[in-house]
Amino acid sequence: MNALRRRWLIILALAAVIVAGSFYDQWRKFVVPEKTASVVPANQSPAARDSRPVVYVTGAVAKPGVYKVGQESRVIDVINAAGGLAHGADANKINLAQAVGDGMQIHVPISGVPNASAAEGSGRVSINAADKAALEKLPGIGAVLAGRIVDYRKAHGPFRDIAELKKVNGIGESKFRQLKDKISL
Repeated sequence: MNALRRRWLIILALAAVIVAGSFYDQWRKFVVPEKTASVVPANQSPAARDSRPVVYVTGAVAKPGVYKVGQESRVIDVINAAGGLAHGADANKINLAQAVGDGMQIHVPISGVPNASAAEGSGRVSINAADKAALEKLPGIGAVLAGRIVDYRKAHGPFRDIAELKKVNGIGESKFRQLKDKISL
């Protein structure tokens, strides 16, 4: 009887491993993005391109880098793919539930460090991460215009290109020329 019981336990254990492996494989395809290693030229047909969003993760994460993510991914999924939050990360300054879009940059700030509104080392203000106060430090941007930038971002999601800033009411070509070398995504 011990031999029969042992065989059934082995069969059940193998079945559990197979089922768990299958679930893991499906979960990994949807949730865990791959580090992106290749670029598909823009002149290829849309069917030939991988349609998964590509996201750049910086700041207080274990493995900063560029990741391909599932279509329905959220910021928390991308951070987990980047190895999770690093020690000292201030996750309260980012929206972990925000839907991820192609070309997006996610910067996880370090606790106690002022809002990471300046792109790392460049001195440029991130129009996707800066709060109203940081935007007001830009030339020609007062409280009203800074508020419009933040409102535009809330209504339309992150800027995909710095030139999109011209869509904000009050920022024309002249003001954009003043700002373009002082801003980043």
